[in-house]
Amino acid sequence: MDPISMNSYNVSNLLRIGGLATGLDTDSIVKQLMKVASLPLDKLNQQKQWYQWQQEDLRDINAKLMNLRNNVVASLRLQGTFMAKTVTSSNPSVATATAGANAVNGTYTLSVTQLATAASTASTDKIGAYYIDSNNKIQYNPLNTTGGPITLVLKNKDGKTFSNITISTNANINDVISAINSVSKDTGIVATYDQNLDRLFLVSNVTGSSSTIDFSATTDQTAQNFLTSVLKLPSDVLTSGKITGQDAIFTFNGVQITSSTNNVTVAGINVTLTGTTASGQNITLTVSTDVDKIYNTIKNFVDTYNDVITQMYTKLTEKRYYDYPPLTDEQKQAMKEDDIKLWEEKARSGNLANDETLMRAYYSLRQAVSSTVSGVGSLSSIGITTGQWYEGGKLYIDEAKLKDAIANNLDKVMQIFTGVYDTNGTLVSKGIAQQLYGYFENGTFKEGVLGAAINAITRKAGSSTQLYDNSFIGNRIREIDDRIAEMQKRLKDLEDRYYRQFTQLEIFVGQMNTQSAWLNQQIGIMTK
Repeated sequence: MDPISMNSYNVSNLLRIGGLATGLDTDSIVKQLMKVASLPLDKLNQQKQWYQWQQEDLRDINAKLMNLRNNVVASLRLQGTFMAKTVTSSNPSVATATAGANAVNGTYTLSVTQLATAASTASTDKIGAYYIDSNNKIQYNPLNTTGGPITLVLKNKDGKTFSNITISTNANINDVISAINSVSKDTGIVATYDQNLDRLFLVSNVTGSSSTIDFSATTDQTAQNFLTSVLKLPSDVLTSGKITGQDAIFTFNGVQITSSTNNVTVAGINVTLTGTTASGQNITLTVSTDVDKIYNTIKNFVDTYNDVITQMYTKLTEKRYYDYPPLTDEQKQAMKEDDIKLWEEKARSGNLANDETLMRAYYSLRQAVSSTVSGVGSLSSIGITTGQWYEGGKLYIDEAKLKDAIANNLDKVMQIFTGVYDTNGTLVSKGIAQQLYGYFENGTFKEGVLGAAINAITRKAGSSTQLYDNSFIGNRIREIDDRIAEMQKRLKDLEDRYYRQFTQLEIFVGQMNTQSAWLNQQIGIMTK
């Protein structure tokens, strides 16, 4: 074949096999050429990474600000938060208790004559509900052998209406239990069967003297016999008012009280009766301020505040290392994991330095916690102080001093956070939590600064809960992604062009080599 005829081949269909004719390392050359050509793409990827880091940090700070508002400050501004009580019982086997915000601190006496009980009854003897067959398996006997269904009539827990319970022909104990329990919502009666005792148990799910098990409306003789002879329930179930529960009877601070349940609320104290006292004996319930709960609430505020204020201060004051751009994928492949981590710490540093939105939010937070409530005092007066200047406003708690203030001067602690109200209930001076909450809301003057910051951050960085990120950074990242996709296409076309050119070079050199060999062959023939 004439070597010149290779020109008729489609070069683009040839495999990328370089150096056959020229001896050149084509892949290495193209790789180096593409590395230079890809520098703008690397810049775009680094720019995208920088925006992503900004977005992550802003969203994290925003989430912490909203957590501070919704889960901490919102409750800390309310007086009820500081009214937490604890109750100590001198004998928990008789009664335990908790106290609401309205309970008055003090010691109360309690004696319990009887506990509230539910109406209950059971089979007086074994009912022969089952037997063991030759395979040692349980088989249930039919209990309704009358040849037809039986209707039992049971009084409902409202004491006025009745429920019909149908026991089907040849029903066994499981069928009976299912039929009784199917109307438990109305009757309040729950049936269970103890296989070891072979007895049926009926128990009301409500306590008190109004609790009853009453089949007195069952007038059919067959149905009555089924209750007393087959299920072997006492005949009292057929008499109204015979099987009832009982009310709790107790004396609280000298006043006798009757209750249908063992859970009662007296003077703002939620008492659970668990036993009785001997005649003439009392136990005591001591109500006091729950110092630990209030302290932990305030500590949670300080910890949450410190978390967000420290992060904001760090991001605002971080140094920007311009010599540490984000790493490319190729650079990461050549580095150890620890080295990558250290590099990216510097590369990420300073991405929010002196950010105006963060700066406003930061100083608003600091101003609120450092303010003095008129006529009451500041956080420092109850043991909460600001650290060194280089800590950026971090708060510290003197635990002993704060707990002492909660125990002995609760009104002051409460007013520092919630504010001062006059006798008409009008807010006279805002507390620290009130101020902070106001900063989160919309308003005028300084009100709403933090709320505006949250909204500004959301506009800038978006939110992870949004279905579509239309924020400034989100749009920038999408723009960069579009440019990256366009540039990658151009680079692919460029790489293909390089390979086509080198392939063409190989073809030309191959043709020249073939022609040279042919000419040498012809010269050799002519010289013979």
